[in-house]
Amino acid sequence: MLFEWEEEVKGFKPVTGMNIVDSFGGCEKDLENYLREIIGDLLFPEYLVFGNERSFQKEADLFAVNSSGDLVIFELKVDGLFDRGKIYQALDYAQHFSFWRYKEMNGHFQKCYPKRDELMDAFEDHFGFRVDRTEFNKKQKVIVISHSSSEDTGRVSRYWKGLGLDIEEYFYRFYAVSGKRYFEISNELWFQQNSYNCWINTCMRYIPKAYLDMVKGKKAATYGDRRSIIGPWMNKSYIFLYHNGYGVIGVGRGTATIQEFYNKELQAEERSIKLSNFISGVDSVTGDINTLLPSGKIKELLQRDFYFPNSLVTLSELEAEKLYKECKNNLIMIEQD
Repeated sequence: MLFEWEEEVKGFKPVTGMNIVDSFGGCEKDLENYLREIIGDLLFPEYLVFGNERSFQKEADLFAVNSSGDLVIFELKVDGLFDRGKIYQALDYAQHFSFWRYKEMNGHFQKCYPKRDELMDAFEDHFGFRVDRTEFNKKQKVIVISHSSSEDTGRVSRYWKGLGLDIEEYFYRFYAVSGKRYFEISNELWFQQNSYNCWINTCMRYIPKAYLDMVKGKKAATYGDRRSIIGPWMNKSYIFLYHNGYGVIGVGRGTATIQEFYNKELQAEERSIKLSNFISGVDSVTGDINTLLPSGKIKELLQRDFYFPNSLVTLSELEAEKLYKECKNNLIMIEQD
């Protein structure tokens, strides 16, 4: 993680890390190309990249080999925050290519690098020795590189690693400092506080009483297979409650208190984050929505359109501050306990 030293306050300020799209409009293919150039050299020098060219067939983003001849599969994702599928996809690749032996690995190497010699020669150039061809791909290793992840996704990878599968998650970040761009990759999952401003949908279609439960509990909640949306990255962020057909009915600042439990009243598995400085236009006794910020006003205020039914919609810091100011002027403050 990168920090800026602020001389005036004699303290550190974290520099916001960006994905490749937010940094300079790149895409997953760009990320793949950049990493291909440095894996085996500046990054992961213990591996030799030997292929990345795709055909119509199922292929991983990058293939590499370690000094034992084992196949190393890289799966790259621009974002990856709520994407447990990135783990399953990488595991699927590991199973799919587990049959490869030296002949298949060399064939892929020569397809990707037609002007180079055999894979074995490149192997010797990189590691300084040769291994018997029968030693290649006796094991597979999976490396997933994305911009971010969630606790649910981390649990998936840790589960499979506990069963003996060699799998690791790494996280990349771009930084813009004094007109220059910097790149970082590490296995540390770090979230800057107040960096994930958003609104959470109150799930009115499936759980009609959820919005009132959120208001009473001064919290934002998600349910079922959407629970991973909420996590520690929301601490100190602006979190709005969006009610379909109405608009924003409440807002608060995320806290470090996240709970996961079975909500008996709603009969649903819930993950929720407590909100401080909570404001709402809902009567917590009757459930009446007295004041709100309608969708039309939100689009007018932020000068862009939204797909409002989404479970989560992210907002920039400026958008969140504008929306919060409007909520303070239009919603009724609920007294804090």
